[in-house]
Amino acid sequence: MQLKGNYYWLLAAAGGAVAGGIGLAKIAPLIKERTLRATTILKKDHRVVSGLFWTLQQTTIPSLRKSIFNQIKQQLEMHAQVEEEFFYPAVRNLYTTVAENQVDEANREHQKIKNLLREIAAADPVSYVFMSKVNELKEVVEDHVQEEENEMFPLAQNNMSNHELDYIGRRIHERKAQLKERIAA
Repeated sequence: MQLKGNYYWLLAAAGGAVAGGIGLAKIAPLIKERTLRATTILKKDHRVVSGLFWTLQQTTIPSLRKSIFNQIKQQLEMHAQVEEEFFYPAVRNLYTTVAENQVDEANREHQKIKNLLREIAAADPVSYVFMSKVNELKEVVEDHVQEEENEMFPLAQNNMSNHELDYIGRRIHERKAQLKERIAA
């Protein structure tokens, strides 16, 4: 009888998995679509850079510091470029004072980030200056991320359709693929 009970349990589990799979099959296109939404892509970029900063702060090996910093630099430059090319113009086109002010502030922050990236790139990874500037960059990036995610992204989500955000997201995704190809070449 025990074998029979296990058999029924196995059938029930398999049936649940099949039913769950069917449910997932129905929502999978929605999940995929949402992953190409502009705000989703940009938030993912924020998380990647945050993880790289954490990793950089855990190492004392100069060559590894430099390598991780180069990844941070590449990620931030690519992220800033796609925001400036696609996302910020779309937000500015909401034609509100709030939107224009947020985009202007974000562009100023991007410039500050780019300046810090140049300073860190020129610094010796063994030096105090290197990690001091990295920590400053991390703070500036964290503040920028907080403003975007708590102010600009909700503004965009409340004033643009999902279709518009998905369209911008696809353009961001395609542009990032081009930039990655260029870097790899």
